[in-house]
Formats: sequence, structure tokens, C-alpha cells
Amino acid sequence: MLFLLACGDLLVAATAWGLGYALRSLWGKLNLTPHPLPPFVDFVPMMVFSLILTALILVRLDLYGPKRTKGLPRETVDICRAVLFAWTVSYFADMLLLRETPSRLMMFSVLGAWLVLAAAYRAMARATLRSFRRRGWNLRHAAIVGTGRLGQTLYHALRRNTWTGIMPQYFVDDKCPHDELCGLEVHRPIEGIADIVAVKPVDIVFVALSANQHDRTASVLNKLVETNVDIHVVPDLLSLSLLGHDVSQLENMPIISMTHSPQHGWNSVIKRTLDLVLSLAALIVLAVPMAIIALLVKLTSKGSVFYRQVRTSLGGKPFSIIKFRTMVQDAEKWSGAVWAQKGDPRVTRLGRFLRRTNLDELPQLLNILMGQMSLVGPRPERPELVDRFRRQVPRYMLRSQVKSGLTGWAQVHGWRGRTSLRKRIQYDLYYITNWTFGLDIRIIFMTLVRSFRDPNAY
Repeated sequence: MLFLLACGDLLVAATAWGLGYALRSLWGKLNLTPHPLPPFVDFVPMMVFSLILTALILVRLDLYGPKRTKGLPRETVDICRAVLFAWTVSYFADMLLLRETPSRLMMFSVLGAWLVLAAAYRAMARATLRSFRRRGWNLRHAAIVGTGRLGQTLYHALRRNTWTGIMPQYFVDDKCPHDELCGLEVHRPIEGIADIVAVKPVDIVFVALSANQHDRTASVLNKLVETNVDIHVVPDLLSLSLLGHDVSQLENMPIISMTHSPQHGWNSVIKRTLDLVLSLAALIVLAVPMAIIALLVKLTSKGSVFYRQVRTSLGGKPFSIIKFRTMVQDAEKWSGAVWAQKGDPRVTRLGRFLRRTNLDELPQLLNILMGQMSLVGPRPERPELVDRFRRQVPRYMLRSQVKSGLTGWAQVHGWRGRTSLRKRIQYDLYYITNWTFGLDIRIIFMTLVRSFRDPNAY
């Protein structure tokens, strides 16, 4: 199977060179370039060099190793990285060895075709393999050591993700009171794992012991090294769950980040671009309505048009949030930092309407434009309330791993104002952990639909 996969990768690379040459020929016929196209034979030495280099790189990047627990996105990134590296080395090697610059348009045509074909081929190969596994071919059987929450979660994950081709056969745990769990036999004791595997052979053993059984993990591993099975350790991160998990390696030490958010890296650039484009467009469209609101605030009550207040955002960094003033001037002089409540006497008549319709929040588009906030994220809170809530609500400070937002997953579900703080945190952390570009768009549309009928806005 792996030999066929490797042959396919080389065939894809050779096809990309032929397709790239055809595209370059087409560009010339369309008069997109004035330079003549050399005959294809001139590119053959470079193509052969790139094919040899590709084979070496794919092996070096472990693209022919077991990938049963790796998803298609990770494999696609790896194959594209290998293609880009092979193409770059081939391009510059040709310049250095032949002392001439190859056709740039031709080479970029090859690169484009190669990336698309390589990604498509790997996706097709994975789909074919998945089809085989659904028919009962190319399967590997596994034992799971541990019947706690972690072991059962692993079992259900393997059953759901049939593309792995890994079929759980039985559990091993002497702390389970039953002889059967999830329809599988439970064998014991854990210390006899080597004998159990010898009697009931499997290909893989997953060690999924809970954190309070950590001292037994080393013993199990020492027993398993006497067998011929593949050994996988599943760390008990469920009991320590903060945000997402990200694994990196420093020399030979795996390092697990427990506060990884999908909004890091390139995703942060995408999110910031969305914030800039939409906030700027909104300020232009809403300039006249905002001017009218500002005039009404000034005419209906004494004091400034805008209300500024210190809030916290990414990393707990304080900033000055901007809102239309909805309360009487110096409203918190006697009450201190408290949330508004239904029928709050500090709120003006116009302010009550602005709060109910969320129009008082519009000036925060300026905070977004300045990069202090995002369109979507957990609502920013006051530093003095943060100090109180961080001691009262577990995991409250994880909200500060992303920028605060004008709207958010908790807000569109009604968790704002004097509602359950724990529920609000639950929704905020769900958003941070499961963030996608599409989720932001969905929340923005939900906000537009629900902003004028929020029962908790007062």
C-alpha cells in the first residue's frame, strides 16, 4: 500500500511538470508573456532532480509513516510543505548549476499544478483507504488500558472516526466492577497486560489511565515493551481541560499548551482583517444615525455625549471603552462598580431605549478599529469586577486569551447583564475553543437579528 502511495506521489510530480509546461505554453499563445518557451526537453534534468528530491523529502517528513490518528488537514499541510520545499530547491539548484534563470512563469505554473494535484491525490488516496476500511480491510485492532472517563472517551472517538481503521477489541482495568463495558470485554489485572495481549493479540494498545492512576502508567509501559504491539499513551488532559491543546517539541521533550486558541497564527490575521473591514464599513454607514443619537443624548440630559470606562481585553490589558452615555452624569459616584438592573433609576429615558436596542454600543466600533476589541468575543469586563469574578468562577480568566468583543456567543444566547455568570463563562469558553471564521459570521448575523429584542438589556 505504501509503495503504491509513493509511486502515486512521483507520478503526480511528473504530471505537474507536464501540466505546468502546458499552462506556460497557453500563456504564450494568449500573449501573456513576450518570452519564448524553451522545448520541454530543457526542463527534463530539473524535473528528474525534483522527483528524486521529492522522494527523499517525503520519506524524511514521515509522509509514509502510519497516519491512522492524523486528519486530512494535517496531511495536506505536510504534503504541500514538502512540495514547496522540493520545488524551491529545484529552482535554485537549476540557477546555480546551469547558471541561468529558468522560466519563472513556467516554474510557478509547475508549482501551482503540483500543489493542487498533490493535495487532491492525497485526499483521493485517503478516501479510497477509508472505503476499504469500511469494508473491513486494512483494519488494526486495539486494546484500551483504562475504563475511566478517558478510556471511554477514547473508545467512542475511535468508533466515531472509522477512517482511522482502528477497532477497539477489549478493555484492561482491574478497577472496573463489570466484566463488560461499551459492549466489549473487560480483562484484568492491569499488571498482567503482557499476558493478556499474548492470549488475545492486538496490533495497538492505548494506555488511557486517569490522572489519579498516573503512577501505574510507567509499570504498564514497562510490561508492554516486552510485546510486539504499537504503544500509544493518551494523557489525561480531560481532567485538566482549560482551552484547546497544542503539542510542540523542544529537543526530545513534548510540550503541551493547555491554553491554545484557534485564533492564534494566521487565523488572528483573518479575524483582524474581518474586524477592520466590517467596523470601518459600519462606521461609514452608521455615521448619520450615530450623529443623531449623539445630538439626542446631549439635548435630553446634562453631561457628555460619550461615556468612557476602563475595561480589560486580550491578556487582561486595560483599555478605555467608548459608549453613548445612557445614565445620569456621575451615576456610579455613590453606587460604585455594579451592573445595571431592571428599572435602574440611574438610566435616563433615552438611555433605556439605547440599552434595550444596544445602540449605545455603536461607538465601540472605534475601539475595534483601534485594535482594542474585536467584533466578536467575550464581552469586556471592568478590572474591579474581574478581580472579584476570578476568585468566584473557575476558569474565568481564560476569557482573556482572546480579544473582548462587541458581541459574542454568550450574548446572542441571552447570557448578559444580571444572568448566570457561570453560564456566560461556559458559552465564552465554547466560543474560544471552537472558533472558526464561519462562527464569527454566524454570531454577527444572530446579533443583527436579536439586538432589538434582548430581554436582558436594561
